[in-house]
Amino acid sequence: MPSPRKTILVIHPSAPDPAAIRRLLGTMGHIAITAEGPRAALKALGAMRFDVIFTSIGGVQSDSGQSFLQDLRAVAPGSAVVGIHGQGLDAANEAWMGECDATIQAPLSSSRVQWALDFELRYFGN
Repeated sequence: MPSPRKTILVIHPSAPDPAAIRRLLGTMGHIAITAEGPRAALKALGAMRFDVIFTSIGGVQSDSGQSFLQDLRAVAPGSAVVGIHGQGLDAANEAWMGECDATIQAPLSSSRVQWALDFELRYFGN
């Protein structure tokens, strides 16, 4: 059984086509908004509630002196955070990925997204 419709914020500045990510999530029945970077993401989170946040940036130091992932958690404490990573994880990415509620490998596909939402996040918030 597919997961219920979710409102998803995607922060993936290196994505070649952010519109393709919105379309992918839309065809899966979700509402998706993409943010160009940390500042735009935090602004979107201040204006709207998201069930899930997909991000490829998290370990980056923010203006607050914390990691961007910590800023996400502070602004959207009820949102699940899914880390997007490439083929291999380097030590810097591995550290903040370990703090995510789930991880998913790029490029995003419907099967990878569905797996993360249905199985990796199945107990989130319970």
